[in-house]
Amino acid sequence: MRIIRRADADHRSGVVVPSPDDPGARVDATSWWEYALCRAWDADLFCVPDGVSPSRKRAQEKKAKGICQTCPVRERCLDEAMARGEQYGVWGGLDAEERRELERRRRGLRRSS
Repeated sequence: MRIIRRADADHRSGVVVPSPDDPGARVDATSWWEYALCRAWDADLFCVPDGVSPSRKRAQEKKAKGICQTCPVRERCLDEAMARGEQYGVWGGLDAEERRELERRRRGLRRSS
């Protein structure tokens, strides 16, 4: 699977993203990515490259998170990023700092249980 990169992160690529609700769709541990809405967007929108101004980075991350909010595989995406300790980008609707905070909260809950 590949993401077609475009010069402008505000535009969709030519990738057609199938729906997990389509007849015969199979969403499992290895195929969830096929159904991710981010596949239809420039990858730089979800993982802002170095050298981008902080204000533009925030704007791009906000747009990426908005796309994630309606994604049918958002939870699987976040689980994957958390399991891998993904250090960069927006995954499952959370940026790197938000994922670190979520992991700290999860560790705290496990200790107090």
